[in-house]
Amino acid sequence: MTSLTLLALAVLSGASGASGQQAQTQEPSSPQQTAPQVPAPFAPDWGMLAGFDVFSRKGCGKCHAIRGVGGGPGPDLGRLEGAKGYYDIAAAMWNHLPRMGARMREARIERPHLTPREANDLIAFLFTAQYWDELGDPKVGEKLWSAKGCASCHALGGTGGTVGPSLDALKRANSPVLVATGMWNHGPQMAEVMKERGIARPTFQGKEMVDLIAYIVAASKDTSTETLQIIPGTPERGEKIFAERHCSTCHAVAGKGGKVGPDLGRAGHHVSLTSFASRMWNHGPSMWAKMKERGLEVPRLTGQDMADVLAYLYVSHYFDHGASAARGQKLVRDKGCLGCHSIRGKGGKAAADFASSNVVKSAAGVVAGMWNHSALMEASAQRQQVAWPMLSPIELADVSAYLTSLAKAPPAAKPSPARKPAPGARPKSETR
Repeated sequence: MTSLTLLALAVLSGASGASGQQAQTQEPSSPQQTAPQVPAPFAPDWGMLAGFDVFSRKGCGKCHAIRGVGGGPGPDLGRLEGAKGYYDIAAAMWNHLPRMGARMREARIERPHLTPREANDLIAFLFTAQYWDELGDPKVGEKLWSAKGCASCHALGGTGGTVGPSLDALKRANSPVLVATGMWNHGPQMAEVMKERGIARPTFQGKEMVDLIAYIVAASKDTSTETLQIIPGTPERGEKIFAERHCSTCHAVAGKGGKVGPDLGRAGHHVSLTSFASRMWNHGPSMWAKMKERGLEVPRLTGQDMADVLAYLYVSHYFDHGASAARGQKLVRDKGCLGCHSIRGKGGKAAADFASSNVVKSAAGVVAGMWNHSALMEASAQRQQVAWPMLSPIELADVSAYLTSLAKAPPAAKPSPARKPAPGARPKSETR
């Protein structure tokens, strides 16, 4: 886990400086979560930091890598496809359990126990894993430096053009997003100069910008000991910046806002800082034209601004499945849960009664309970020769909504038996 720990040090130090304290459960702020008892991945709770600790302590890194660092036979948990929310990750964990359990038994690894808080924090860490950029390849970046025409205007390492500023100072940046932000701020001016000189405006795909920045840092001859720093984004600040810089005039987040540009809270924008900055750069000319039509100035952003805005967009769908307890009730029946479990005495006798269980009182309790009891459930499914019940994210959200509702709803009161009149007593109608 040493290499993975080193990967996280910058994140941990930056976020701890931002929060000023260890992660604690606080009142959730509106854009980050709508479900109770779940710490926010970013500020103010910094669930992702506690989640990294869970990932390390529970030995997850023995099998799983994060963004290419560490790991073994298991999938890279920093590259989960479609992992845009809490239940996406929780469902992936559940569906993967039989295969993972078999691998752990082969390797004689004991399945770790998770408390509800640990389950929440681990999901927060995995959810934010794609927020951070992977390491770029300087060799690939060197080819891009030439192919994209960067040297026509910019100097680096003592060679290159003089039209634009030298890029050696970018070596001081602790994050690629600082470079990407500079490109955004100077984008309109750069576009005009390139048009005058007949230079095609470059666009960036995939990891190209990260690779290019890796080359800039490697080739730079800047000797300054000063650094330019950003810390993990704060969604609350990002929401404020999004409104103040008039982003919401054209763009919606989770369906709220302008309709000129795309909704920026959808799954396709659950990407890293620099990947998102690349998209902003690529769409710059069309955005600038639309802003000019509406009399809006192109907003200037600091690296921290961009980190905050993306953190805001990142968590906008953390809980966004519209869970239904009614659908969950049907799923509990249809998925065969009542073959072993019961609800207020009705159903199976092999496992706990959901209505009186202390485990399923919260979404985190449901996820942790499913994980902790999965070995018993696997054995039971094998004995009964039934398939492992796969769950989609929305199905897991529905099941969780139903099970947690049982703890809140008191059982239906049984009607009191009719009282027999005392011997010799006359009916009430005769006493009037």
